[in-house]
Amino acid sequence: MTTPTPDVLVIGAGPAGIASAYFLQQAGIRYEVVDSADEIASTWNSLYPSLRLNTTRFFSHLPGKRFPLRFGLFPTAKQYHRYLVDYVRENALNVRLGVRVHRIKPERGGWRVWMDSGDAWYAAVITATGRFGNRYMPHIDGMESFCGRILHAADYLGAEPFAGCRVMVVGNGPSGVDIATELGRDSDVVHPVLLAQRTGVMLRPRYPYGLPKHLWVIISERLPRRLAEPLMARINSLKFENLDAIGIKAPRTEEESSAAGGTRGHELIDVVKSGHVRCVDAPVRFYPHDVELQDGSRVAVDAVIMGTGYGPVIDHYFHEPVQRDNQGWPMRVDGDYHRQDTGKRQILGHAGLYLVGVFYTGKGAMYNFNVEAAQAVAEIQAHLNAI
Repeated sequence: MTTPTPDVLVIGAGPAGIASAYFLQQAGIRYEVVDSADEIASTWNSLYPSLRLNTTRFFSHLPGKRFPLRFGLFPTAKQYHRYLVDYVRENALNVRLGVRVHRIKPERGGWRVWMDSGDAWYAAVITATGRFGNRYMPHIDGMESFCGRILHAADYLGAEPFAGCRVMVVGNGPSGVDIATELGRDSDVVHPVLLAQRTGVMLRPRYPYGLPKHLWVIISERLPRRLAEPLMARINSLKFENLDAIGIKAPRTEEESSAAGGTRGHELIDVVKSGHVRCVDAPVRFYPHDVELQDGSRVAVDAVIMGTGYGPVIDHYFHEPVQRDNQGWPMRVDGDYHRQDTGKRQILGHAGLYLVGVFYTGKGAMYNFNVEAAQAVAEIQAHLNAI
């Protein structure tokens, strides 16, 4: 028997792609998921071992399958990866691994897709490749002359390779803070580990008033709006104060909603107070054995870990003209990627092309991936009915 040709291609077998596959399957829409890696959700199986989700178990699971109690409040990356693999198997989702997408192009009201396995036409495409496969590594003068090791945070797999090394971590987003803290706690690494900050970092309690933020969200959803809104405003306003006094650069007012990193937990504060981590200015030039900082000082280091973020993976295969927001993401038909709410997932000017897996705030990325996937599938259902 000939297998019917899928109507929809989902690019990416991470959590956003898996959620999309689930909703497509529930809707009875023919689909397939492809991923260039040889395993489900490969990113989650290749991150540093100490990584935990920033969001709690309450909102971070996929539809129809809660996390096991043994995962605790904040599952580890390894636990989450195993959960995703099991989810795909248990739901018999149609996933093909080891298939790289090279290009997608509009054709005859749908999309022509060129892959390792050949080219095919689909009525609709969901791009769910996110950002973690497109590392951003800024060029800093003199990097090529540096005799030590320079690596992206994505290649950091633990403290062991840095025993006896003087290490600088560049970037104070969640990964930079986690890595600097882990290195600062390792007795074999030369202390202090340097955390280079271009902007200030916003550090917030992991358990505001003794409860994780998501429990406060659950409580607020059961309260009248007149009580819920001020409660959540108070919870969201809590932060560790006077960071400058211990040497951690705090965000300026204009940085608080954009440039400043946001991280929950006091761990960085602890290792800075102990002298195991020292915050310094951002690097502006590399020399063979040291690095010049923005304040004009120079520090000797053996290894530099660049926690400098990622760009959209969609750029690897989508080359059509499109309006973009200030983060480089394609605009959607009714707004930028910062909005989740009930907005459309279709990319502006490209019927049948949908963006899932990019909204990170609110109840957290994993919860939002489910919402975005459900929105995209509802739009696709209407799109297929119209053609």
